[in-house]
Amino acid sequence: MTRRQFAGATGVIAMEPQLVRGSQANSAIRMGIIGCGDRGTGDAKIFDRDDRVRFTAICDIREAQMAQFDQQMTKKGARRFQDYRELLQSDVDAVLITTPAYIHPEHVEAAVLAGKHVYCEKPVGVDVAGCRSIIRTAAKVSAKQCVTVGFQCRYGPGYLKAEEMIRKNVLGPIKMARSNWIASTGIGKRKRIPAPPEREKLVNWTDWRQYSGDIIVEQDIHGVDVLNWFIGAVPVKAQGTGGRILRTYGDVMDHLNVTYTYPNGVRAMLAASQFGPNGYRVVNESFIAAEGVIETTRQTLSIYRNEKEQTVEKIEKNITESAIEQFIVRVAAGKPENTLVRSAESALTCILGRMAIDRNHDVTWKEMMAEG
Repeated sequence: MTRRQFAGATGVIAMEPQLVRGSQANSAIRMGIIGCGDRGTGDAKIFDRDDRVRFTAICDIREAQMAQFDQQMTKKGARRFQDYRELLQSDVDAVLITTPAYIHPEHVEAAVLAGKHVYCEKPVGVDVAGCRSIIRTAAKVSAKQCVTVGFQCRYGPGYLKAEEMIRKNVLGPIKMARSNWIASTGIGKRKRIPAPPEREKLVNWTDWRQYSGDIIVEQDIHGVDVLNWFIGAVPVKAQGTGGRILRTYGDVMDHLNVTYTYPNGVRAMLAASQFGPNGYRVVNESFIAAEGVIETTRQTLSIYRNEKEQTVEKIEKNITESAIEQFIVRVAAGKPENTLVRSAESALTCILGRMAIDRNHDVTWKEMMAEG
């Protein structure tokens, strides 16, 4: 199966952005979803809990997957499409895009041109060309359209509080930063989805760099996005190492270390591993400033000023729920955001690190972009 057979042709008739929530002010937001896999279903369940939202259209190339998706929604009866172009030509107000990462540029552009609000899971691209496409699409987003990418940390209360502290220079300027994603994924134990040879890589796309961008793009991008956000820039260069120790299937890495250098001289380190004992997990970001340290996780915000001034604030709210709820609020209130450029920059930052690992020497942002 070719990429175009898998995704459908990209031509979608451009439409004027629709008036949100139909013609009546109190009508539900009519949602569509493209890609009904595990992540899409998980996101959709959060949308489905909100009375302001109803899935009226679902799309997947697998009929059984759409049937399973519909069974898990409380508001059932959505129309089913196997061609995403037909879904985008329906009367949905917004679309949730949770297809394999490599095809996000096509699907996001099509949804934007069709005048829909968009919530797309990260990453927006797996290579420089895809990210360039997303940046071009960003310029086509109407002022009335909300286009959000699923970087949940951006919407978590702990992260927002930490970013405000950094922006207000509460602990002085950042001198060094680190992102860790050390967690076992059960390498060698996970069952792959059976598929005929011609479709095997597409079905098990997370194991192949061509479709996922490698673990640095598909997984570690969350922490990289936080680094760029808090430092307030993209790096000028990267150096790194990485490889495969336990992984025998596919062609993606199972561990890596990257050092990014930012325009203000700040260096930020990314460390990631997908092997280790089950249950061991270190997923966090640390920002060492002149007068203290801020550490963020999905569950906590820790502030260290000195040995007598240390606080740990627990974050009860699930950050994915926060991200989706804020998207719904923005669409319902007519207060859109367009996050495509910053999302492309975070993907490019990961691609920069991947290139530095592959080449085993420093690679600059300028060099990376020149090759795309």
